[in-house]
Amino acid sequence: MVEPADVPPTYVRSQLRGVDLLRVLDDDVLDRLAERVTVHDHNPGEVVLHEGDEAAGLFVVFRGTATVERGEVPIAIIGPGEHVGEIALLDGEPRVATVRAERDLRTGYLTSADFLDVLEADPGVALELLISMAARFRFVEERLADAETRLSAHQRDWPG
Repeated sequence: MVEPADVPPTYVRSQLRGVDLLRVLDDDVLDRLAERVTVHDHNPGEVVLHEGDEAAGLFVVFRGTATVERGEVPIAIIGPGEHVGEIALLDGEPRVATVRAERDLRTGYLTSADFLDVLEADPGVALELLISMAARFRFVEERLADAETRLSAHQRDWPG
């Protein structure tokens, strides 16, 4: 993992603006977050984070793609604007997946401590983010319900 030499804060803010979770925030808040983000470049195959490790922040994909794995089984491919670790911003529980760079990957990392500092300075931001996280949770629940329905239909149709 290498920290890029010259990444202007405006680049980081524009990358954060593309993240669904953070899209609800105004430019002033994004500027404060961008000042705290650490940018890293990762080589293909490099593990960005390990399942089971202590979680202490959010990773956002700025460029490239990464594979998300649980128990060495790929479960998703993530790309620019996507993120992992949003729950870790708040609860600090161990990582539930491993993330591995597929191609040259650039990530932004925001620690829980830095995130919470911004929230404490502007509690209204917390409400905006809760609404955004609720929408994301609803989307995931809908996808899970759809998958359960398809699985049930498949099991009914399966000769047995």
